[in-house]
Amino acid sequence: MNALLVSSAISWVTGFFENKREIGKAVSAAKIENANKHIEGLGDEFLIIIWSYPFISMFIPYLRPHTVQAFAELKNLPEWYIAGFMSITLAVFGINKFIKFKA
Repeated sequence: MNALLVSSAISWVTGFFENKREIGKAVSAAKIENANKHIEGLGDEFLIIIWSYPFISMFIPYLRPHTVQAFAELKNLPEWYIAGFMSITLAVFGINKFIKFKA
């Protein structure tokens, strides 16, 4: 009878710690996934700021001349740079949103 009781107690304790370990793994995986989502989200916010700045700055008298001059200077940028920037923007806004929409 004592051997059965000890065996049951050992089995229960082993199961308890195994369950705790599995919960720890799941929590760690969830934290990593949330961190990855947050990192992806920062790119979205950064590009929203970049794309919104010219529109917003046109309503601030002090910034308006600088914005107009900056757009005039964009003509001097190489096409590969503009194409790269547009590709990155489409990747962040387009493909990621399309994949999430499809899922």
